[in-house]
Amino acid sequence: MRVIAAESIHQAMTFPALIDAIRQSFAGQFGMPPRQVLPLLAGKPEAFAVLPAWNESVIGCKLFTYFPQNPAQGKERLHAKIMLFCRESGEPLALLDGTSITLWRTAAISALAGSYLANPAASTLILFGTGKLAPYLVKAYASIRQLNDVYIVGRDLTKAQQLAASLQADLQKERPELRIQAAERSANLLQKADIICCATAATEPLFPADWVQPGTLVDALGNHHADGSEIDTELVVDGLLYVDSRANCLNEAGEVLLPLQAGRISEQHIQGELADLCRADQLCWQADRIQVFKAVGTALADLAAARLMLT
Repeated sequence: MRVIAAESIHQAMTFPALIDAIRQSFAGQFGMPPRQVLPLLAGKPEAFAVLPAWNESVIGCKLFTYFPQNPAQGKERLHAKIMLFCRESGEPLALLDGTSITLWRTAAISALAGSYLANPAASTLILFGTGKLAPYLVKAYASIRQLNDVYIVGRDLTKAQQLAASLQADLQKERPELRIQAAERSANLLQKADIICCATAATEPLFPADWVQPGTLVDALGNHHADGSEIDTELVVDGLLYVDSRANCLNEAGEVLLPLQAGRISEQHIQGELADLCRADQLCWQADRIQVFKAVGTALADLAAARLMLT
């Protein structure tokens, strides 16, 4: 059995290969029971999560722990591992670092959805969020659209400027035409966007719906709370809504649950999930509508990314 550390994953992984692997996994046959997030003690935030999935070649399960108080002690709040087994014999194949896989696959899911839901001529990305996932999202989107401008918006403008400068230097050789800069949120800024990606811990809308132009893709992936939302409910009600997993989003995504509970939409308002997009494998972007993609994460994406490391 192989043991694959984070360093090996970061060295070997590329977005074009990963996006294609996830696309093939979602287009094929798979099993993916609802993920289980188990509180370790009632009323406390610490949790243990189990995310199983399988396809025709491998069985996988991601396990992670969530201890939000850890950063105060100099420790990571989340620790994750992925186990892979042979689908034919059940033999263990590999134990992989799950944190690095999660960063790569989360960004790849956004870009995969964007390949179907964003303007083919998209040139401007606005990213809300300056956390660990932010660089991966910029690079993932840059791999599926010929971006010219990226604007990074964060609560801390200095941190956003530092991230923009770091990414600009990192991508200078590969994408010299790409301009990356920090910005403050405004109607004028958002009206430039072809893609708006929200990757924050916000549980209230980051901007009003009327700042967003038709033809824009709004990608919301930061919030995992059933009673919160990163985006204005009007975007969900008026837009074309797609999700990574119908079951998972109907369980924990406030972006979907809040308008559903208010009677503003029905479950049929969801146009499709990622598997539907991958099986149809055609552009679904509409120039006269706002496209909304909500993701909370799936075990199948973890499985695809982990399987790719064995090839």
